[in-house]
Amino acid sequence: MSWFVSTWRFLKRVYEGYDNHAVGDSAATLGYYFLFSLFPFLFFLAPLTAFIPQVGGSIQRLLHTAHAFLPPQAMAIIEPYLLDLVAAAHPHLPTLGLAIAIYSGSRGINAVRIAFNRAYAVKESRPFWKTELLAYGITVGGGLLLLVGVAALVAGGSVGLWAARHLYLDRAFVAVLVWIRWPIIILAIMLGAGLCYYLLPDVKQRFRFIVPGAAIGTLAWLIASWGFETYVSDFGRYNITYGSIGGVVVLLTWFYITGFILLMGGEVNAIIETMSPGGKAIGERSFAGTDVRLKPEIL
Repeated sequence: MSWFVSTWRFLKRVYEGYDNHAVGDSAATLGYYFLFSLFPFLFFLAPLTAFIPQVGGSIQRLLHTAHAFLPPQAMAIIEPYLLDLVAAAHPHLPTLGLAIAIYSGSRGINAVRIAFNRAYAVKESRPFWKTELLAYGITVGGGLLLLVGVAALVAGGSVGLWAARHLYLDRAFVAVLVWIRWPIIILAIMLGAGLCYYLLPDVKQRFRFIVPGAAIGTLAWLIASWGFETYVSDFGRYNITYGSIGGVVVLLTWFYITGFILLMGGEVNAIIETMSPGGKAIGERSFAGTDVRLKPEIL
């Protein structure tokens, strides 16, 4: 029965973390920042197709992959916008769109940092310039990794297909490529979440304490995205309820779900660590136990 008691305690702590740390409110903030930064980022992405040919050739594949996660109403907004930008792209970088995308994205990252500090019950001790540099760095780095990752995936597929054709294995290679892209996408999502869990909270981290939140969060996000897409396609009537902005509401709701799962993953990591031998106690920043504990009323 000890496993049952431990599981019940864990689930109770998860609910308390959600309730006490206002995860729902923070997820709503994240959803707004995600939506606010999406179209400036796409506006910045389109001209890069002139500089990185592999990215330009992968737009359709990228949109095809996005269809597996996003509801049709949301894709109906994003797909025409992105295709129009790519078709009209000129070989110069839109600095205004880039600035807006980086700024709004960094505000979202900053909101995640604040929420993670609540999960670990610590106050931010790093200087302002350092947290801002961290927010902007993760935003820029994440965008670049997305572009490079898509280009590398397409380039690798093209090179592999060329080699497979010469070995008369092109059909087998295409079948393998269709299946292997999903593990790659899942691992990339886990890596991105893991980096956020490692870098953003103002605490010392160990790898084994951030893997559970990244793994559980990725699985939950995939299931939630599939469930939400199914609901919107088969049962939801957002266009009837909200009229012409129904697609925007669907997209914002999906961003809210994404932010909620990301934040709950941080809560899960913090709870698992405080319940595990060798982990930090509530309110401690390091494993040495030298940090001053926070007062109970701010936990």
